[in-house]
Amino acid sequence: MGELLGTIAFPLFVGVSAFLGIRLLVLASHTRRLPELAIGVNFVLAGGIGYSLLIAAESLRVLGAYAGLGSFAGVSAISIGAFVLALFSQRVFRPESALARGSLWALGLWLALGIAGSWSLHVRGATEGAGAWLGHWAPNVGMLVAYGWSSLEPSHYAVLMRRRARLGFGDPLVENRMVLWGVGTGAIAAVALLHLVAQLLGHYELPAELLGLVSSLVLVTALTEWLAFLPPRAYRARFAAQP
Repeated sequence: MGELLGTIAFPLFVGVSAFLGIRLLVLASHTRRLPELAIGVNFVLAGGIGYSLLIAAESLRVLGAYAGLGSFAGVSAISIGAFVLALFSQRVFRPESALARGSLWALGLWLALGIAGSWSLHVRGATEGAGAWLGHWAPNVGMLVAYGWSSLEPSHYAVLMRRRARLGFGDPLVENRMVLWGVGTGAIAAVALLHLVAQLLGHYELPAELLGLVSSLVLVTALTEWLAFLPPRAYRARFAAQP
């Protein structure tokens, strides 16, 4: 059952991420604004390219002698995507916070170390030492932080918008989009957490018994991304009808 769900969830996630990412990058080329650019880069690099490469290299095993390079490129794409996602969170929700800026650059350094470690682990084949350790642990820890941050900020903002709505202000559709964004990024943070737990238990590849749960979380992200950025007319009408 988990494998069947995975054959649906992961291609859907990759396809939705790539499609939305390209749309946002086209929009950013016109607006010249950071939020559209950052989310577009995140969708294309992390969701579209990064996961495709990791699936091809480590799950489907179709890259042959280039599997190590494929894994390294996938981890690099996902790590860069995680950083620009955190950049989006900092610039949109905490633009004046020195703590948020410091946390962003600390996260960037950590993810860069993870990319370097991934080269040692996947390309050079290191099995011990600092490079292998960073290659195993840094990317998933960085993802957990970046996507967890990106989940908490819009969720908190949605609560504030709900309070404003009680006073006759606010936009129910925007509030819902914030909720959807928080749920979608939270699901990816949960995927990173599951990978970390598996690693703590000695499994550097995802155990088969977790495939169904991870696939469900990925499917949740694909659906919430679509509804947050391209909600159908009937879906939007539900909120327009609210007082």
